[in-house]
Amino acid sequence: MTPAGQIPTAQELLMFEEIGPDRFRACFNLDNYAGAAFGGQLLGQALAAVCATVADWPVTSLNGFFFRAGKLDAPIDYVVERVSEGRRFASRQVTAHQHDRPIFGLQCSFHKPEDGAAHQSDRADLSPPPEQLPNLREFAQARGDSLPGILRDLFSRPFPIELRPLRPDSFLTETDRDLWIRVPSGVDVAGGRNHQALLAMMSDYWLPGAIIAHHGRDRGGYSVTSLNHSLWFHGPARADEWLLYQTRSHWSGKGRGLAHGLIFDRRGRLVATAMQEALLKPLSALAEKSGQGAGVEAPVIRLP
Repeated sequence: MTPAGQIPTAQELLMFEEIGPDRFRACFNLDNYAGAAFGGQLLGQALAAVCATVADWPVTSLNGFFFRAGKLDAPIDYVVERVSEGRRFASRQVTAHQHDRPIFGLQCSFHKPEDGAAHQSDRADLSPPPEQLPNLREFAQARGDSLPGILRDLFSRPFPIELRPLRPDSFLTETDRDLWIRVPSGVDVAGGRNHQALLAMMSDYWLPGAIIAHHGRDRGGYSVTSLNHSLWFHGPARADEWLLYQTRSHWSGKGRGLAHGLIFDRRGRLVATAMQEALLKPLSALAEKSGQGAGVEAPVIRLP
């Protein structure tokens, strides 16, 4: 497992030990800074494991379901089921296990590319470019004491994914959030499908924040837990190069919320679409339930 305090690289996160037919054990875990494995790690690793069982066709879509939190100090095993195999399509299902308990499930499809009609209705505003914007650590330093301590600490911690808010001055108050995002260490990763796995990992990063942005100040704030995540791949993209992630939330209610994301490359091409459902819990209710008062730590990371 990952040594304490060490951040795994993209290449390390995609490393596996083959422990049986269609069974793969991840070599590294990635902390979500709430004491559990980062959900994007499960998405990316499950997809990478599945790709080892399919002809060299690109992934077209995936649907993942989070069953329980993954522990950082135990290996995660990915068990692949070959659901279907055709001349142009293939389907796979994979379950992630820890201590023989399922913690995550993924279904995905592959398609051998063919000619067909093409259009793109959404266009991205690609300005300002990421080179002119602060990263999260610089963002936290520039705002000093105006940020809550937990956010300042969170933004200052190292992470394999680099994020730069497109509108930093209004980032904590706006509900439509646009982010430049990349995995710098992905420069050492070869293969288009490995970069699809890294893109799947990135697509989980901060997406639920689009839901919380509508309610983060209600009754002392909320904790968020990812329930399921869907992703559609539209075209090739390298995860080590800057991608623009437009995140929105059009609904929440009954303790849940739905977030939507569009991912563009720097040429303005739509390369992926993401959706995630998350569970929202008021921090005040968690504090009352725990009996520890208002200072209780949420069991999952609190997104701004």
